[in-house]
Amino acid sequence: MNLLHAILLGLIQGLTEFLPVSSTAHLTLAEHMMFGGRPMPLAFDVLLHVGTLVALMVYFRRDLLKVALGCLGMDKEGRRLALWLFLAMIPTGIFGLATRGLKEAAKEHLWVYGLGLLGTAVLLFFANRLSQGRANLSGQDLAGRDISEVRALDALAIGTIQGIGGGFGLSRSGSTICIGVFRGLKLPASARFSFLLGMPTIAAAAVLELRGLLKPLLKHQPLPADLAFPPGSLSPVLLCLVGVIAAGISGYLAIGLLDRFTRQPRLNGFAIYCAGLGLVMLTLGATGVLGHH
Repeated sequence: MNLLHAILLGLIQGLTEFLPVSSTAHLTLAEHMMFGGRPMPLAFDVLLHVGTLVALMVYFRRDLLKVALGCLGMDKEGRRLALWLFLAMIPTGIFGLATRGLKEAAKEHLWVYGLGLLGTAVLLFFANRLSQGRANLSGQDLAGRDISEVRALDALAIGTIQGIGGGFGLSRSGSTICIGVFRGLKLPASARFSFLLGMPTIAAAAVLELRGLLKPLLKHQPLPADLAFPPGSLSPVLLCLVGVIAAGISGYLAIGLLDRFTRQPRLNGFAIYCAGLGLVMLTLGATGVLGHH
């Protein structure tokens, strides 16, 4: 693993974690192309998640403060938002853990990610169309409910699609934003809720992966070959540092970009991209050019 690998993987993680194009699909494709399907080193993977988490916390620091004050009983709106985020994490955890084995197995079958990306494209197209229709019908800017009007069923629906998606090429950010719109939220409100929900989700994912890293270390055992840095790699500390910086900066920029693109319904470009990449991955997987079939 060299410096270019670290930069590219960091950029891919940061950009695709938040843009509605599936980070898992992009990273899996990159691993097949760079390392022949071998996963990136586990410590590097965990730290990339940390980099994107920091980007989220910095961008939404005011919302995070509001939620924190709400948990302390000092902000009514923040307390309500904290409750819905907690509620959304329940189905996310249940479905995420239930499908974890299937998601790991899917990494060897790129056609699965192709189907997931095509599904993401369909969701984005219809969510964009629905948001445009609401705005045109009401004469108001993106009619629908605001983030302060999120309901329990909204949180459960968004949390459920988040737990099911992600690992199959179904974009976490894209699917959660779309389900929010289908539930009646304004597009910007749905995107904001999705971003805020990303904080505990990414943190939980990092902790789960960290367990696989700590277990052999605590037993004073070397990491399995498929989780360690390959022989001949540059300094792991340098690679991790570069990767985290690339993920954090690109993640922050990606959040800002999608934040602007959801103020008006402009998701069709992402839908077209997901459809195109989905067809490519479907073809690569089905023909056996990359991955198994």
